[in-house]
Amino acid sequence: MRDFLKQPLNILEYQKGLKLEKIKPFNLIYSEEDYLLSVFVEKLSELAPVRILWGSELDLQSFLSLLGESGLFTKSQRELILVKEGEQLLKKLKDPKLIRSLANRMKTKAVFIVLKDKLDKSALQKEPYKTLLELGDFLEAKKLDKRKVREMVKNKVEKAGKKIEEKALDYLLEIAGDDLLFLRGEVEKLILYAEREITLEDVKKVCITQKESDLFEFLDAFFSKDLEKSLLSLSSLFRVGIHPLVILATLVNYTLRLLTVKKSQGKTEDILSELGVKHPFAIHSHKRYLSNFTEQDLERLLERLYWLDISIKTFFNQPEKTITNMVIDYLAKVETEAPLEEVE
Repeated sequence: MRDFLKQPLNILEYQKGLKLEKIKPFNLIYSEEDYLLSVFVEKLSELAPVRILWGSELDLQSFLSLLGESGLFTKSQRELILVKEGEQLLKKLKDPKLIRSLANRMKTKAVFIVLKDKLDKSALQKEPYKTLLELGDFLEAKKLDKRKVREMVKNKVEKAGKKIEEKALDYLLEIAGDDLLFLRGEVEKLILYAEREITLEDVKKVCITQKESDLFEFLDAFFSKDLEKSLLSLSSLFRVGIHPLVILATLVNYTLRLLTVKKSQGKTEDILSELGVKHPFAIHSHKRYLSNFTEQDLERLLERLYWLDISIKTFFNQPEKTITNMVIDYLAKVETEAPLEEVE
């Protein structure tokens, strides 16, 4: 029976004792659980640099160029490439002859293509899946059951030399829901906070809910020129799996909105209302943001965001690192004094 008809490998089992020379050129990952995928990426990062891409943002020629090997007399560094939204890439990369040719030429790179849609046996026997699975491994990151998640949390706490109350654990699992990335971050904070035993009071005091770590907390920190809080919020967004390009797009929308108000004549509240900002708290927040930036500041920010978008989509710069560096650089340089003009 051929490899592509075999049962997928458990991603946790696959990564045990994994060595670089054992990784095949093309591999598929069926992922139901972002947490397990993030753990896998951390493991890969211990072996070689990892580049994360999104299939919806890749055109075939750019992907082929990315896989191109260096010259005959140049020693290339090994690199592992993980493509999220893999279904979108495979709509373009479907020629089995091309896939085989790439696999034969790839000496310094290996690709993991992440799929969100479960494939049945008949689908796996069709191209390009058939060829990909003949050439590489098929991994599976299935959701963990609640009992297993509970055991993982208790084991992590115990390995740190501490204990956790059952009611504290119940509450922690409740606020985390199905988001294991969020859960891991909160457990790490609790371990640092508690002396010997994590109590229910500790969880209520230390842990934040998902709603409190959302995109708007980052936006408020950024447009309030709070660099430290911006970086903490940004890290939280990456941890819970918010797509970096979603963050970038929202930054662009907010900047355009603020710049439109700056350039417009008339009452600020009326202009914001025309732009869809009608809630009193949102209006208050936007007026505060407007007082922090000059028109020139916002124009410069919009230009930075434009080039940032190009660097990610065209030159494949790592989105998380690129956005983080922009936030540090821009907020460090932008004027800290409030603009002289009054907000009406």
